Amino acid sequence: MKGSGRRKLEQRTFMDQVRECMSNGYLLSSKKIGSGAFSKVYLAYATHERMKHNPKLSSDLRGKHHTMVAIKIVSLTEAPVEFSQKFLPREISSLNATYKHVNVVQLYETFRNSQRSYLVLELAARGDLLEHINTVSNHRCCPGLEEEEARRLFWQLVSAVAHCHKVGIVHRDLKCENILLDDQGFLKLTDFGFANCTGPKNSLLSTFCGSVAYTAPEILMSKKYKGEQADLWSLGIILHAMVSGKLPFKERQPHRMLHLMRRGPIFQRGLSPECRDLIRGLLQLRPCARLDLQQVAAHRWMLSGGHALFCVLHETPGQQTSSQHPVSEDKPKLEPDLLYPKQQRAWHPQQDAPKGTTSEPALWKPAPDEEEALLERCSGAPWQAAH
Repeated sequence: MKGSGRRKLEQRTFMDQVRECMSNGYLLSSKKIGSGAFSKVYLAYATHERMKHNPKLSSDLRGKHHTMVAIKIVSLTEAPVEFSQKFLPREISSLNATYKHVNVVQLYETFRNSQRSYLVLELAARGDLLEHINTVSNHRCCPGLEEEEARRLFWQLVSAVAHCHKVGIVHRDLKCENILLDDQGFLKLTDFGFANCTGPKNSLLSTFCGSVAYTAPEILMSKKYKGEQADLWSLGIILHAMVSGKLPFKERQPHRMLHLMRRGPIFQRGLSPECRDLIRGLLQLRPCARLDLQQVAAHRWMLSGGHALFCVLHETPGQQTSSQHPVSEDKPKLEPDLLYPKQQRAWHPQQDAPKGTTSEPALWKPAPDEEEALLERCSGAPWQAAH
């Protein structure tokens, strides 16, 4: 199909989507804020009539003081049957199961026809964590986030993952691109397309999924695995990316990636010993040797900085933390839910730039497809040649 014909088809398709959204109580804008293999995400507005009939939507938007939402439109004609019959229903059921956690993106409702499925989602207008890391790195002239900000965001991520595991959901695709920031700078975990139920105790999964740069070694070796332990590995990769501005292991071929994993992560100068220890504790090759969420929440790096923290997880009777990974002497009492009541927003380039500088706010645009984007820096940046 020629370019002009394709454009006309896209315009007709978009107008059909506008009409379908309108008939369900939403005004679809032309602003595309994300995309996937078989989906596109648009900014939209909920009508007052729709809010009257959707308690989830009205209660959440009332607190946000706006009517904006994100609508994910999945093409059922382009997607493989396995995707539309297996992965899409899993994504919807996982979002319903994890509903009402401050650090998990909210699903308000769904509707569909024979050609498309629509997911009405909470809007996270500041883009993804990958973009945020690159923006902050450029403004700091130094790769990565400061440890204090990384700690605040990582607490929120741990809280979100702990909530998912508590309700029996493993994410299996934790990566910087699947972590969003809202207009307040708070973290929102999203994209549950590869999520699955944990099943009976000690049950194992076998599906190879996720992005290679974030994937646990047992999955790369085609072994059966526990989803919770695979998520823990991905948390270690994300924390390394946050504080270093780059991924610890970068290879396209799984066997070469495994070789790098055996060598272990390399840290930049100036990173605190406590942060290094936490990352090493998560990036253990043997799944059973990894720190669990209980130990992460009690780790010395997580508890430094003087924040009031209420941790999330139930401690297993008789469980002992390995002395290899230092924890706080004053271990907090662990409560049923992981709460971080004094959450602080992420660094904002417009509000927090040093005096005398100017900056534009981060825009939500589709993230690069490849994880190598973490290594992309502007020409001549002083950290470009760092390893």
